[in-house]
Amino acid sequence: MQDSITPNEFDLSLINALQIAPRASWTDLSPILEADATTLARRWKRLQDDGLARVTAFPRPSVMARLNMAYVELSCRNGTVEEVASVLAEHPDTLSIQFIAGSHQLLLTVVPGEGLADYLLNWVGGFPDVVSYHVHVVTGMPYEAQHWQVGALSPGQRRALRALVPPIESRPGGDHITELDQRVIDLLCNDGRVGYQVLAERLGIAPATAARRLNRLLREGILGLRCDISRGAMGWPVAAVLWGSAGADTLDGAHDLGRRIPEVRLCSTLAGPENTHLVVWLRSAADLVRVERRLLDEMPGLRIADRRVILRTFKFMGGIVDARQRFTRTVPLRPRAMQRA
Repeated sequence: MQDSITPNEFDLSLINALQIAPRASWTDLSPILEADATTLARRWKRLQDDGLARVTAFPRPSVMARLNMAYVELSCRNGTVEEVASVLAEHPDTLSIQFIAGSHQLLLTVVPGEGLADYLLNWVGGFPDVVSYHVHVVTGMPYEAQHWQVGALSPGQRRALRALVPPIESRPGGDHITELDQRVIDLLCNDGRVGYQVLAERLGIAPATAARRLNRLLREGILGLRCDISRGAMGWPVAAVLWGSAGADTLDGAHDLGRRIPEVRLCSTLAGPENTHLVVWLRSAADLVRVERRLLDEMPGLRIADRRVILRTFKFMGGIVDARQRFTRTVPLRPRAMQRA
């Protein structure tokens, strides 16, 4: 067994490259990162094997728009939080689970294929150790998490990487997902960089068919790929969720919020009086006050009503996370089931 590695600046550059171009070949990345392709592949494998980083699939807005995506805050009986989280984590409709400081213990991100009411009444409602929940229905996502970057590359490198990414050509009615598509998605959730040959061998199809299926899912905006990291190991040991309210004009202008405030990981809009949800990743807890001030400056009229520090992550976009906050395995997304809802 290999010793655990300590991420360095080279690793952050590699991760940043895969955040921009998740399926770029090592040969294409080599001149941009000024490193041998074999070295890049070897280093990525170490990061991946150590649970420090991964490329995975996520449902794009064309799929999410038809679903009741929501954040669900749960209160659990004393001493049952980890047990409840471990069972909830096995459900593919539960994308993320975080242990938070505040009046509730768990914060879930859910995309329920059978509908939000069914998820809450028949799944969450079946847990005797869940004593209450509070639901925030997501209405939009002005700044999506996959746009966040570690910021380790130069502007020229970022431009070169963006040129490697094929454009999305979404079309009305083009988001149908077949059973074979779902099998492709299962493998992409585990490894978003899986090669066409490996994909073909595991699915029992021709490499050309594997390439055509995968590229359609990406090209038509059904599926996206993102490079996720073990936040604490990479230098962001603190994260917080902010709940607040803002006017429509302010939220319309939040599409580049992460560029203006690098600590902002996500901005989504909600149904209800507190219509704004923000996630920030921080170098230290002391940074929270500074980042809040920046948010108030950059988002006129924003009122922050509450803030919750994330104490531990149990699941992150389908990836099961251990006590060291490293990825161990994946529970694949099921957009085909969501499509039938």
